[in-house]
Amino acid sequence: MRRFSVEIIGVPFDHGVKLINGRPGARFGPEKVMQEFSKLLANKKNNDFLQNIEKVNCTNIIPIKENVKKTHEKVTTTIKKILKPNIIPIVIGGGHDISFGSGKAMFLAYKKIGQINIDAHYDVRPVVNGKITSGTPFRRLLEGKFLNGKNFVELGVHAPKNLKEHYDYVIKKKGTLIHLEYINKTSIDKALNKALSIAGKNTNAIMFDIDIDGIQKRFAPGCSAPCIEGFTKKQALEAAYIAGKNNDVKLFNLMEVNPLHDVNNKTVKLAAELILSFIKGLNERENNGY
Repeated sequence: MRRFSVEIIGVPFDHGVKLINGRPGARFGPEKVMQEFSKLLANKKNNDFLQNIEKVNCTNIIPIKENVKKTHEKVTTTIKKILKPNIIPIVIGGGHDISFGSGKAMFLAYKKIGQINIDAHYDVRPVVNGKITSGTPFRRLLEGKFLNGKNFVELGVHAPKNLKEHYDYVIKKKGTLIHLEYINKTSIDKALNKALSIAGKNTNAIMFDIDIDGIQKRFAPGCSAPCIEGFTKKQALEAAYIAGKNNDVKLFNLMEVNPLHDVNNKTVKLAAELILSFIKGLNERENNGY
């Protein structure tokens, strides 16, 4: 049985957050999360999660200062070179706008892709006056024809400030909304398996996103826009594990961890645990995605 390699790529860039008037600081997320993740890797009790993992490598992409478009181009170029059947990238932001760069790379590598987004927000805002903000990634992927709306799933969107026009846009594009209420009434595994089925229909690969503000503030205070409602820590870890175990998931984006607004390193530690949980699932893939 062939084994996987994991490439963890940090993108310390949050200018897209600033442009949407969010709380800056996510640019410090990748370094802090990688440091915490290294501690988990060094813990021998986690060795069982790595039996089928050939190596885990951590690197950073150096962003182009205050230039969102060129930074995204750099992300796309870097990720496209990495994407291979036995190499799974995990991209750590930074602002959620970075997922456009990852998504375009996925499209260039696999042609037909699906997208699952765990988030408090839709992130389908239009680009206004040339400002590419952290709220725009999925609209840009959809408008650029890199993503088909029929394979786009918003999982657990719940922020009270979400605009109806953004909801309407997702529906117009034939995207799927799986509400937090449904997830809590059924289970995260049932909801995510439904999402994986939709994202994977007639596609060659799925991109899986967790914006940390999709998780309840008590578990993840360190983000640009924390919410009281959202996923529990247990639900988020289970989601990362299920996604890691699914053969169609070829990339994991973990976005918006903001150490400047964290409490007792709680959010950073959770992010590191989410990566480990995803890798645990990856380690258990039955046919290693081939």
